[in-house]
Amino acid sequence: MGKRISTKDKVIHVLKEQGTVTMDTLMEHFTISETAVRKQLHTLVQEGFIEVQQHKKEIGRPYHTYRLTEKSQESFPNRYKELSLDLLHDLEELQGSQLINELLKKQSTKEKEQLKKSLDACSTIEEKINTLKDLQNQSGYMFQVEDKGKEGFQLNNFHCPFLEVAKDYPVMCQHEKEMYEALLPNQEIKTKSLQVDGNKCCQWRIAAVSE
Repeated sequence: MGKRISTKDKVIHVLKEQGTVTMDTLMEHFTISETAVRKQLHTLVQEGFIEVQQHKKEIGRPYHTYRLTEKSQESFPNRYKELSLDLLHDLEELQGSQLINELLKKQSTKEKEQLKKSLDACSTIEEKINTLKDLQNQSGYMFQVEDKGKEGFQLNNFHCPFLEVAKDYPVMCQHEKEMYEALLPNQEIKTKSLQVDGNKCCQWRIAAVSE
């Protein structure tokens, strides 16, 4: 006997197949009450998986249509990570490890230039580090900043969106440290721990360079 699909998952699957639908069209795929379906639909709208649009009619009440958002893709299996790693492995086999290092370094340079625009507008090191934290969190990381007083700051990252790639190509971690050194001039940055080594988070200690 197959696994019973939830109402919420079924709504998502119907919209994936049908595209933009009205409530009447959606109900053609359910035997439960419209109230029960609307409850799950409302939850999905609130969670950002579905967007609703109101349409006016010349006569009568307006009606609504529903469709999936980009966020809904999280509900479906994907193999982006596997594909990325496979491509890197194939390139390494064909062209050697030096090419991979250059590609990863180029990606790090692009990221640095994007971050630099915002950090250059900051006046203090504390403001720079907190801006860095906020920007990286918007990109899928999970950064926290600890003020260590005279010892400087500690930057902790509890989630790396590129961890699986970094495990096979740990040079990414070195590129990341070099990027922070470039973004935070006159600061000494020491790597305290890395997730690729099995630690729960990556940690960097940031302190002013001693005279």
